[in-house]
Amino acid sequence: MPANSKYLTSSPVQRAIRLLTGFVGGYLVTTLLHLIAAAYISKSVILITFTFSGFIIWAVLFIVAYIPKKAWQASLTYFGVTGILALILFFTNTYNSVVS
Repeated sequence: MPANSKYLTSSPVQRAIRLLTGFVGGYLVTTLLHLIAAAYISKSVILITFTFSGFIIWAVLFIVAYIPKKAWQASLTYFGVTGILALILFFTNTYNSVVS
């Protein structure tokens, strides 16, 4: 059964934004989550975990980028989360280097 055309995006720009948001934004969020975990857990354990869970999380985030009605909402959300996670990683590494 084909999809109802009233629910499909007709703009190729919107489709490209969603594709890039899911691909790049999902990868950045996945990587930052694992880097933050590596600050607290053994790096070898995180490396092994990342090989398995990294692809699963990235694939889920890739699909989730298609849920919002507008592509800019997905982009803003993903890059906002990326910014927050990057700040957490920065302060985590700064705190760990001072304490160690």
